[in-house]
Amino acid sequence: MAHPGIFFNERVESGRQSNGLIFAMGVIALEEGSRLMLIDTRYYFISLGIAVLIITPILLHIVAAIQTLLLRLFVENRRGIGATVQVIGYSIAPCVFAGFTIPALRIVCAAYGSLLLVIGLREVHNISLVRAILVASVPAIIIFGYVFRGVSSMGHLLS
Repeated sequence: MAHPGIFFNERVESGRQSNGLIFAMGVIALEEGSRLMLIDTRYYFISLGIAVLIITPILLHIVAAIQTLLLRLFVENRRGIGATVQVIGYSIAPCVFAGFTIPALRIVCAAYGSLLLVIGLREVHNISLVRAILVASVPAIIIFGYVFRGVSSMGHLLS
């Protein structure tokens, strides 16, 4: 993801949600796997399976639906929901490191993921940077602020 604009232009295909979903499931497997190892849970594989196989697809599609509604309100000519699912799925790439309980690292992951979401929406849906920031704000808060614990990490550092 060193050149996100090029990446999103070349890798996102219309109508192909599966690519973004599979990528997101891989990121969650690594992120939650490392987090669960650190808290030493007895139900490691059950917890990991629930996070990867149940929660990830549900949450990804709920956030994609919210993102699509926001795009529909503010963008006239946009690509389909499959492209949006892929943008969201690929934008969580930095959060592979969010499983480690280091607040500063989680904040960096959340900030870079949010930036990737904005760039991805701008490139894929061909919208201005300002519109991309506006339509990405709510999904970014949900994903990077709460799911990947960016908000709680910021609160921890500020206290």
